[in-house]
Amino acid sequence: MSVLVIGAYGSVGGHVVAGLLAAGVPVRGTSRTPKPGALPDEVEVVRLDLDEPGSLPAALEGIKKVFLYANPESVGEFVGAAQKAGVEHVVLLSSASVVEPLMRQTRNATTHSTVEDALKESGIAWTFLRPTTFSSKQLNFAPRIRAGETLRMPFLQLQTASIHERDIADVAVRALTEAGHEGQAYWLTGPEALTQQQHIETIGAVIGRVIEVVDVAPEDTEPRWPDFMIRTMAAQMAAECVVTSTVEDITGAPARTFRQWAEDNAEAFS
Repeated sequence: MSVLVIGAYGSVGGHVVAGLLAAGVPVRGTSRTPKPGALPDEVEVVRLDLDEPGSLPAALEGIKKVFLYANPESVGEFVGAAQKAGVEHVVLLSSASVVEPLMRQTRNATTHSTVEDALKESGIAWTFLRPTTFSSKQLNFAPRIRAGETLRMPFLQLQTASIHERDIADVAVRALTEAGHEGQAYWLTGPEALTQQQHIETIGAVIGRVIEVVDVAPEDTEPRWPDFMIRTMAAQMAAECVVTSTVEDITGAPARTFRQWAEDNAEAFS
């Protein structure tokens, strides 16, 4: 029976597709705009837009397990269609903001909590993946790094245990193919806490050149950051960075380091 991977072209969804195929599991992948040839030939590709409830029944037909990303505006329609289709298990790409004390009142936390709550009430078995900051966030700096610009940013010493998207996908594949993950919520992090400056220095080491970076006051950012964001980041600076062993506990392999992510994505910065 095929597993439905919603967002099959995404940074996590694409790796979920690859992992399921490697495990010998048939995959049906979805996208708002399917691209011929973008996925392996073994993948059945269908159009699905979570904002268009009418596209749900065909995508869910015959499906028992689903990899889902959070879309609070349409989660009610998704749950109804999944119940009608006989879906038995949903693995949700949620967020650590749901459980991080300083982030629980943020919009991101509310978005993911809304979807988690709807799935809990649905009667369908669920597994929540709650990753911390994606390592791919560093791609935001790629154009300036390629251009050789000096990076000016606040909170350079803020630590995060950023996670490789492939580790999130590896946990998702385990949850979709093994028993015992139903009703579990997994806080996923990378294996080490690094400052933002260390993230940039690692990228520089991988691409073989020094990236100039300057710590600026948050009030001097252009455009200026909202006050609530400055307060949140300042509070995070004073809090301990959480590092979990969950990726290794579930997959049996250590979580990939940020350097591994940087090596995998070096071309984007060169």
